[in-house]
Amino acid sequence: MERALSHSLASCSSSSLCRPPTSQRPRLLAPVGGLVRAPIRVQAVAGLSRGTADLLGNHSLNAPSEEELNSPVSLVHSPEEFQALMAANKDKMVVLMCKATHCRPCKLFARKYAAAAAQYSDALFTEIYGDETKATRQMMIDMKVRVTPTFAIFRGGEKVHSHGGINETNLHRYISKYLQEGEAGFGTFTEAQLGEPAQA
Repeated sequence: MERALSHSLASCSSSSLCRPPTSQRPRLLAPVGGLVRAPIRVQAVAGLSRGTADLLGNHSLNAPSEEELNSPVSLVHSPEEFQALMAANKDKMVVLMCKATHCRPCKLFARKYAAAAAQYSDALFTEIYGDETKATRQMMIDMKVRVTPTFAIFRGGEKVHSHGGINETNLHRYISKYLQEGEAGFGTFTEAQLGEPAQA
């Protein structure tokens, strides 16, 4: 076994099959503006894009998924857009999930947040990326967001509660605390359901 392995390694080092001929190897070009650039292998890039398109079933990488299109959660892109939503829904409870683009817990919690939005359908569930623009970053600072995700609950245009982390029980606990009688999901949450002691 060892002899066969060493023989194949020896033949590989002398064979042109293991290494492309000198004429096909990428070569460095002359420095341009202090940078040294290497040629791009167009065939490899084109093959990769074709493979990716086939894997994705010819869908665009930037197109929203079917699940995102049917989500009961509204994505807002600016403080002005969020304020307009709140003004248009003064009689509703508004829940805002403050998150960041590369926040892994935010991504992991997205389905549970969407499920809560479906359960409490009379409330308006929104989300915003705090690192999307300077304006959204300033909004996070003004709201004193220290961790992502942070959930803020608004009633009548005023913030009544906020908490951080991906504890599903806490989310349901505080949403149900600020629900009003007659709204979807009112009275459906009890501490005993999730096996946690009631908090005073």
